[in-house]
Amino acid sequence: MINDQHTPVATGTEPSFYVPWYQFSIRIVLGLISACYFFFLPVPLLLLNNYFITFLIIAYILFHIIWWRHFQKKGISIEAIRLANWVDLIGGGMAVVIDPYLTPPTILLILVIVLGNGIQHGLKNFISVSKKAVMVCLIVIPFHFYASNQWPPYDFYFFVIFLLLSVHYAYFLLQRIEQLKIKAEELAQRDELTGLMNRRAFMKSAHYLISLYNRIKLPLVFVFADLDGFKKVNDIKGHAAGDVVLRTFGVIATDTFRKTDIAARYGGDEFVFILTNIPLESAKNVISRLESRFLNWAKIHNINVGVSFGIREVNEEKVGYDEIMMSADAALYEEKKKKKGRAKKAGLIMTGS
Repeated sequence: MINDQHTPVATGTEPSFYVPWYQFSIRIVLGLISACYFFFLPVPLLLLNNYFITFLIIAYILFHIIWWRHFQKKGISIEAIRLANWVDLIGGGMAVVIDPYLTPPTILLILVIVLGNGIQHGLKNFISVSKKAVMVCLIVIPFHFYASNQWPPYDFYFFVIFLLLSVHYAYFLLQRIEQLKIKAEELAQRDELTGLMNRRAFMKSAHYLISLYNRIKLPLVFVFADLDGFKKVNDIKGHAAGDVVLRTFGVIATDTFRKTDIAARYGGDEFVFILTNIPLESAKNVISRLESRFLNWAKIHNINVGVSFGIREVNEEKVGYDEIMMSADAALYEEKKKKKGRAKKAGLIMTGS
């Protein structure tokens, strides 16, 4: 039958692209490079002096050291990401304001912030950071030229155009990467033949639903299904016919269960289902309907195959994944043993007659 070991499922909230130690290092390096840039300028700064620049850079580095320590203790959160984004953008904006050159190289800091924060945290954050960067640039760039008392030079316009094209291109590539990632994740969680969840996806869903049951007592019914006579179908009619049987059972199961239920192919001709927020008797009626539809299809197509079910209602105070799975598996074993007993008894009666 089914013999499976519990595999812990990661439940962290870190974005899939996030490499925190690397991003922290880059932020510190950018702060130090900015300090070198401003301290060794061959021309005077706009508006501020070196003492104030030193204060801003130290404050920026201290913030990110504190942010890093907070991340190590508490983990990442949307609010923490947004706060760090704003600190980075405000720091980059201040650098643009005080940069004495008419086409300030420090605008590249804002580009790095958009690309770094955006790509590290996914497409939604990329769009969010880009919008914030536009807001910051619309404030600091006019102020920079106002403080310079000059109009933007010819090269500045093309500099900005190239930056905008870089951001747009990065957005296009990131969008494509996320689309491929979503598609790959979907394929990784689906059984290719039946279209149902695969074992890995089922285990992840099962652990989540069990945790809900342990917290709020969400009604759950676990069901194991095993196709009777499937091996003979493969041996007599071939594996192509066996694939049709599996695929059809998956289609009927998908059509029978609700969208809130879990339906998965566990392996071979074994299937497992979780019916949510439903009493046991109603769950048995659903399973009976599934069995009836599958047997009718098999009869119409002259395929000698059936299905057995092991049903297990979750009703303890607190349960674990392994316990439920073994209990449902035992119920399936008992059901198959009863079927064999009934079949043997029917054969004896027919022989006796």
